[in-house]
Amino acid sequence: MRQDQPLERQFFRFVLPSMASQLLCGFFVVVDGFFIGRNMGDAGLAAINVAWPLVQVLLAVGLALGVGGSVCAATALGAGDEAAARRAVGNTLTALAAASVVISLVFYFAHPYLLPWMGADESLMPLACEYLRVVSALAFAQIFANGLVPLLRGTGRSMTAMAVMILGLVANIFLDWLFIERFQWGLWGAAVATMAAQGGCVAVALPLVLTGRTAAPRPADLRPRGMLLRQIIRLGASPFGLSVSTSIVLLLNNIQAQRYGGTGAVAVYAILSYVTGSFLPLMTGVGDGAQPLISYANGAKDHTALVHLRRKGLATVLAAGAACSLLCFAGREMLPVLFGAGEATIPAAAQALWYLVVSFPLVGLARFSCSYFCAVGQARAASLLAYGEPLVVQPIFLFLLPLTGLGLQGVWAAYPATAVVIGAAALWLLRRASAGEAAGL
Repeated sequence: MRQDQPLERQFFRFVLPSMASQLLCGFFVVVDGFFIGRNMGDAGLAAINVAWPLVQVLLAVGLALGVGGSVCAATALGAGDEAAARRAVGNTLTALAAASVVISLVFYFAHPYLLPWMGADESLMPLACEYLRVVSALAFAQIFANGLVPLLRGTGRSMTAMAVMILGLVANIFLDWLFIERFQWGLWGAAVATMAAQGGCVAVALPLVLTGRTAAPRPADLRPRGMLLRQIIRLGASPFGLSVSTSIVLLLNNIQAQRYGGTGAVAVYAILSYVTGSFLPLMTGVGDGAQPLISYANGAKDHTALVHLRRKGLATVLAAGAACSLLCFAGREMLPVLFGAGEATIPAAAQALWYLVVSFPLVGLARFSCSYFCAVGQARAASLLAYGEPLVVQPIFLFLLPLTGLGLQGVWAAYPATAVVIGAAALWLLRRASAGEAAGL
């Protein structure tokens, strides 16, 4: 953060690279879907869709620890405590390493038993296992890559974080082409390509975190500190919920789609999940990019800057959500083709995409609100938004709407219905926060 400029004037310098980085992160999904769809058809798309909830847990753990550490570091920097910022970064690295070992072992041995509960039938089970064996063995790459990028942003290096993401995307495109298209290695090749690209991100980002001019940890800062680790985990709970909610919703939708429409409906939902996975990161990037500035302002007790940053964030995320809706509307006939859907799947997917068109602005509002509350240390409000969607609201609509006679259309309608409820909750919480700040001032 620059000391010679008001924080609110630095907003787009942080947010635009973050949005670009998150959009590139979404392209990881697009690239995999494109090559898998072209070479393996609906079976490959359905298999990776069934396996994805476990992959999303890896991404969520890395992101949660990285954002938790970033909030702690940026808040300490705002308060002028460089030593506390170094300890926050060092303990985050220690937590990422420990999580990598534990999760890799658990997932490697447990995934054959978990997949049947996630909607994998006899035809999808071998393909999904093939993918997850590689992902589990190389889990450290996913976890560290997703944890280091927030740390770079939290210490003021948003452009560097974007450059790391670009490197990973370029590597993933090339390796997907090489392993899937050229060598025909199927889902095993897709997994190797993704993990190798993420490993490249780690190889570049980790030295930058360790040797940066701001909050570069010393060996003593890597020593685990119980209170600090609890704070990192507490603040990381909401970003974990936002990220893993995709897995929970994916799992529930796969089950309901299989129940009301069979394998063909699962393939349609694979297209929907690819589209949301491509567009949602653009909106998530607004909150992620603003988080270091918001945390810094909170640490510095600059309430005026907090108000301006919140207003700019809300305006930006609503504009981004509207843009995503327009793109989804305009491309509803082309997007299924882009992801390699079969001829029978394309019309059904194009129709189902209508449900996403009306949802994106409200989803963006909820995601920014969650990031804001996390950045100012209000973990309870952030967790309410992050976990209310996948654990309460979405399951209710997913299981009740199809019973009203809508059938499979009720499964698709659950997403916009959930967006309305969570968006309203976000507005209510933001109004409460605004009233509290006004009373404090």
